[in-house]
Amino acid sequence: MGRWAPAALLLFGLAAALITGPAAAQQGYSVLDNPQPTDSTGDAVQVREFFSYGCPHCADFEPVLSDWVAENQGRVDLVHTPITFGRDSWAVLARAYYAADALGILDQTHRAMFDAIHEQGRQFQNHADVAAFYASLADVTESEVMDALNSFAVSSSLNRAERLAGAYGVRGTPSLGVAGQYFVDVRQAGGQRGMLDVADSLVADEAGEG
Repeated sequence: MGRWAPAALLLFGLAAALITGPAAAQQGYSVLDNPQPTDSTGDAVQVREFFSYGCPHCADFEPVLSDWVAENQGRVDLVHTPITFGRDSWAVLARAYYAADALGILDQTHRAMFDAIHEQGRQFQNHADVAAFYASLADVTESEVMDALNSFAVSSSLNRAERLAGAYGVRGTPSLGVAGQYFVDVRQAGGQRGMLDVADSLVADEAGEG
């Protein structure tokens, strides 16, 4: 090997690294500098949705995402990750999600929260508002909901969600993380349907399909 070969290989490697970002962006996603661990089981590929109940675009996206996940049972493991962007009002809503998860009532509350806010104009200004709403939907008391909202477990989940949002570089909602390695948002993918198309392609790559 000539004396310039190592330098040439180094330059090639640097060029490849520089190309990866723009090339990925052209395909509708970005690659995380520091991949994040996932806890999916079996052969399913984790898809993480970053959202807020306060986001109208997330409300529009929720039924579309749910249908896509239903069509991909066993192939996709969906994880909802509520984020706040530092807004107190969104922090209440993020706690509401994790409290429902802790109480095992997400099936009754998840879509209902979107509908209450964006169709009925209901406001959740504090924990008491959330507790009253959940008690009207599911077999839980307001006291049980308040305990969950103020629990250490919910606080820990919220803190982890904020760290993940930073690790993925989330700038808006809804957006998706795939396999702990890729980030897809509306801007990169050209719309909500585009996000799912890109996510589907990444899931196929991760699963070794085709």
